[in-house]
Amino acid sequence: MQTANERMVWLSKELGKAYVDARRGKTKKPEVIVFDKVAESELAALAHEIHTRTYAPLPSTAFIVNKPVKREIFAADFRDRVVHHFLFNQVNDWWDARFIEDNYSCRLGKGTLYGIRRLDHHIRSVSRSYTRPAYVLKLDMQGYFMSLERKKLYVRAMWGLDRQFPDKGYAYQVCKFLWKVIIFNDPLKEAVFNCPRRAWRGLPPSKSLFHQPKGRGIAIGNLISQLLSNIYLDQLDRYATVELGFTHYGRYVDDFYIVSTNKAELVKASAVIERYVNDELGLVLHPHKRHLQECHKGVAFLGAVIYPFRIHPGKRLKHNLLAALSSQDCPRETEASYRGLVKHYKHHQLLKMVDIARGGVQ
Repeated sequence: MQTANERMVWLSKELGKAYVDARRGKTKKPEVIVFDKVAESELAALAHEIHTRTYAPLPSTAFIVNKPVKREIFAADFRDRVVHHFLFNQVNDWWDARFIEDNYSCRLGKGTLYGIRRLDHHIRSVSRSYTRPAYVLKLDMQGYFMSLERKKLYVRAMWGLDRQFPDKGYAYQVCKFLWKVIIFNDPLKEAVFNCPRRAWRGLPPSKSLFHQPKGRGIAIGNLISQLLSNIYLDQLDRYATVELGFTHYGRYVDDFYIVSTNKAELVKASAVIERYVNDELGLVLHPHKRHLQECHKGVAFLGAVIYPFRIHPGKRLKHNLLAALSSQDCPRETEASYRGLVKHYKHHQLLKMVDIARGGVQ
């Protein structure tokens, strides 16, 4: 049985680790510089607030990003990001061990490139290296982050916590408190806008928290939102792979696919999954992003197009790369990042076009 002092020592130590994680790669950010100056006192205050259950998030900063697509972001205050990292550190390993191999988003050693290669692997496996017909069904959710029901999210987070900490000890109690505070926090409350409201023009209502019913939607842009996204759709992963028995399935955030030799089976699966998504998850499949096609014609996924025995960069990546690298003022870091990315695809002709546009400058 831990004493109160031992609990505070553990909590302070774990918050210190979370602080290091939260500031990694962001030490030049103004909010991090400000926090660094008072880090010792702020971490002590956070430990006290969490221990006494008086912690409450500060207002978020709202803004719009336009690349790769237009999105609404509610960024948590850096102080709250430390708390997010703390909670992430406590529960992520348990959840990550449960997640299926083909859940690619926001996981160590995975990501978009891994997801692209896994789909390529599944297509080759099902088609026996393109010697027999194979089909891919691609689906995703409409306004996924904005449609999530917070009560259901909390139930699912607690489902995992009850199994991770069967003793219901101090760590369990702290995580339970933080899950409730974070999930039910309304990002719209007292939000600070760092761009004009007209920046929201053209953003579909399904992609904005401002147009959601009370109790629905979580902020895009926070670490804990990414984890919650995977926690909630782990149910879909299990349904598709265990209940429906599809072994060639993969998902990145809310974008998922199934590969099969049986086209009729995929047509049936689409309807069955739609009912499950509607009835059990309280979500809606995007009506205009449902694709069933032969694999050999080229499958677009995560910014790439997978063809037989080769992978090409997708249209959006090509457009963004050409727009950025064709400029003589393109920062070297941006150029190196894009060139490094496209090297994983069939890219020589694309980079040749860039170099011609820049007058042969490498």
